[in-house]
Amino acid sequence: MWLTEHVKDSTILVVGANVSEIDKGYERIYVVALGDGGAVEEVIRKVSNLSFVKSYEVIQRKRDIVKLSMVITKTRTMEASVTYDATPLATWVAIDGFERWTLGFHTYRQLRDFVSRVSEYDYIERSRVEEVPDILLAINYASLLRFTKETLKKLSDRQIRLLNTAIRQGYYEWPRLVNIGKLAKDLGVSRVAVAKLLRKAEKGVIFSTLDFLKENKDLVKNVRKALSRSLET
Repeated sequence: MWLTEHVKDSTILVVGANVSEIDKGYERIYVVALGDGGAVEEVIRKVSNLSFVKSYEVIQRKRDIVKLSMVITKTRTMEASVTYDATPLATWVAIDGFERWTLGFHTYRQLRDFVSRVSEYDYIERSRVEEVPDILLAINYASLLRFTKETLKKLSDRQIRLLNTAIRQGYYEWPRLVNIGKLAKDLGVSRVAVAKLLRKAEKGVIFSTLDFLKENKDLVKNVRKALSRSLET
């Protein structure tokens, strides 16, 4: 959140966290920052000047994306997630000064205690609680990593940037909040180039999803049954 509060038009994804040294006051996070060239450069500049960033390494750097490994002073929210045995269920996303956390807890008491602890020092804009059927937690993590890897192999950095912009501006809403012409103008490219890039990006995501569903059809079948039963009850 501290980055997106000060860097306009950037999206920060925390794709991994190592909390093995959190009892010593530190944590290592792996960050992907998305934005235009100026925003990406600003992210790097801000990181280098933040007092709680003890060290950082630029793993990959391109015009629209930068990947960083950072050692930072522990955050109280992360510490609370460790204390109450929370399981990350999705990538942390920070945009426009807010963070989205998707966490799993074994009991409602752990969830309540976590929310209570976080609320002592942070502001929770909104939250949603769902009971997750056990079968949903049986998804093979390696399969998900492979799915993510195969999807990213099909997408260029430029396509990722375009998809991110299209989603943020409402291109996939119904009715659409922005058309291809507006996207092309904002990105400084032709309408044909935007249409071509979007088509290729969408194709990559769809093909990867269908391949994953095909390879894990038994698991998908069980998940659907579990969801159906949970909705009935």
